[in-house]
Formats: sequence, structure tokens, C-alpha cells
Amino acid sequence: MFARAVLGTVRPTLTDNTARWAFIAAVSLVSAAGLWALRVRVAWDSLWPLFERPALFLVFAVTYSAVGRRVPRLALPMEVASDFLLSGIQLIAMMLAFLPLSYLAAALDFRLLDTELARLDVLLFGFEWDAAARWVTDRPVLDQVLQAAYFSAVYQAVAVLLIGSIAHTGDRNGEFLWQFGIGLILTCALFIFTPALGKIGHVGSYMETLTTIRGGLWTVLDYSRAEGIVTFPSFHTTLAILFVYAVRRHRWALAVFVPLNVLLLAATPTVGGHYLVDSPAGAIIAVASIAVTRVLRPRGAPEAAIRQL
Repeated sequence: MFARAVLGTVRPTLTDNTARWAFIAAVSLVSAAGLWALRVRVAWDSLWPLFERPALFLVFAVTYSAVGRRVPRLALPMEVASDFLLSGIQLIAMMLAFLPLSYLAAALDFRLLDTELARLDVLLFGFEWDAAARWVTDRPVLDQVLQAAYFSAVYQAVAVLLIGSIAHTGDRNGEFLWQFGIGLILTCALFIFTPALGKIGHVGSYMETLTTIRGGLWTVLDYSRAEGIVTFPSFHTTLAILFVYAVRRHRWALAVFVPLNVLLLAATPTVGGHYLVDSPAGAIIAVASIAVTRVLRPRGAPEAAIRQL
């Protein structure tokens, strides 16, 4: 019964879904090889707890799928719930597998480009980070709004997956997940050659982490302390565009996602500690991710009718 439920849950998106898992597996092998080459060990006690939620998601997904087949009138909501949970599992797997890539990129220790990026800000936009940060800090309400928008990325990802599961059940949010993964790959690849410390915004102690990695003092990958260390390009900018693109067919969702992500983009320099030039680079990554997904995504991916929400 359990095996039948799993197979029944997986079958609708076998080709595209399998390709995504193969993509994640390949990246995991690259990450593992890089960690081995640098003699960096994984703190498994920090990793295992992160599997608890995906395991719980899988149990519920299988249960919902089985209930949907046995109770026809519940088939659609159970299918949506199962699709949403399985999409969440894959997104979590991507983040866990891809996280070491940014650390490995930093470990290559290319020259920091903070001076050049700051000069580009002034030259291209007339933007001076310290002055902009002071202007925002002097307006506490605006600062709080920008922080809320910047840190909404996790909640937006959940909302995007839920909307995708409702509107395109059976697709497992394939388009967005491909774009997310490819965007991460491109971001890390570019970061190899464009490392920068950035500025102190509201994003924690990433500078200390980056300095430790670049100094050859990184010996343990602790997932409980993992954080984003990429300044250029801005992956938050990439996400803002991908979020809006993911809900482009739903006017009510656009009415929420567009203004929210405009605020997220505005928050990227002062809250995220980014140079302003990091954002156009992140936008280019988003466009490239969309284009590459259209080329690489398996042609056998399901094209179920999109429900009007």
C-alpha cells in the first residue's frame, strides 16, 4: 500500500521530477567533491535535524495521495496538498545541496572587488551606500518596512509553491524549481570571480563567515550556522523577479507580489548590505535562469491546464 501510494504520487511528473532530482544529485556530488578536496567535514549533527521536516512532508504527501484515491470527492484537495508538500521537499533538498557551492566559490579566494563595485555605484547610479543607509535609518518606519520585505523571501517561496500546486497540480512547481536551482548555480559561478565583503546591513555575521572561508580557516560545514555570503550578484534580486514571474498568470497574486518585491528590491542595498550594482546583476541572473530553464527543462514535462484562482 505504501509503495503504491508513493508511485501513484510520483507518476504524474516522473520525467521532469526525475530530471530535477538528478540535477540535485549531480550538484550534491560536486559539493561533496569540493568539501573533500578542501578537507572540510560536514557536521552531521547539524544536518540530520533538517531532514525531519522533509520526512514529515513525505509522510503527509503519501497519506493525502492515498486518501484522494480512496475518497473521490477529496481527490482534488488531497492532490493539491500532496503536490505542495512534494514541491517543498525538493526546494529544501536544493537549498541543502547547493549551499556548499557558495562557500566553495569563496574558498577560491579571488581578489575582493569592493572598491570597484562602490565606484560603479557612484559612476552608474550616483549612489553612495553610507549616505543611503543613513537616510533610511533616519526613517525608522521605512527601515522596518524594508526589513519586512527583504526577509519575506521565505514566505514568498512558500506562497509561490502553494499557488503553483493549486493552479497547476501535477507539475510539482517544476518551472519555478528549475529556475531557482539554475539561478543558484549561475550566482555561485559568477561569485567565484566577483567576491566582495559588501556592507553591514541587517543580515547577520556573514562577513565573518566569508573572511574565515577566504582565509583558509574553514574546516567544518555547520548547517545550523549556515548563511548567505554572496554579495555580487544579489540572489534576493533574482528571487524577487522569479517570484513575480511564477505568479504572472494570476492578477490577484500580481497585485500582492509586485509591490512586495518592489520593496524587496529597494531593501536590497541597505538591509541586505549589497552595493546597488549587485541588483542589476541579480536581475540578469533571473532572466538567464528563465531562459535556460526553457531550454533545459525536459520536453515531457506535464502541461496541465492552469486553473483560474
